[in-house]
Amino acid sequence: MHIEQYRQFVAKFPLEAIIWMSGLAALACMDPGSTAHVSLCPIGYFGYEFCPGCGLGRSIAWVFHGSLENSLRVHPLGIITLAVLAHRIVQLTHNHLNSIWQK
Repeated sequence: MHIEQYRQFVAKFPLEAIIWMSGLAALACMDPGSTAHVSLCPIGYFGYEFCPGCGLGRSIAWVFHGSLENSLRVHPLGIITLAVLAHRIVQLTHNHLNSIWQK
């Protein structure tokens, strides 16, 4: 990759990929066993105890910490969600590289 292609790659990297990578990095850094965590769940704010999405982030964090058993216990779709997000990041990056190399 020439220096100009590298500049184009960095300057126009897909925002969606940056957001997904940042979110996954934050989940990798969090302590999934901690009881004190920030929740952005609007269903929880309305007082409902069951939310099909709650625990998904914690489940992904458990995967990053190497505990598949805890991940599945917290939310059964955490591993699948992580795989889908990783695939999306690779897809966006691959498409971005192809657009630069074709010029």
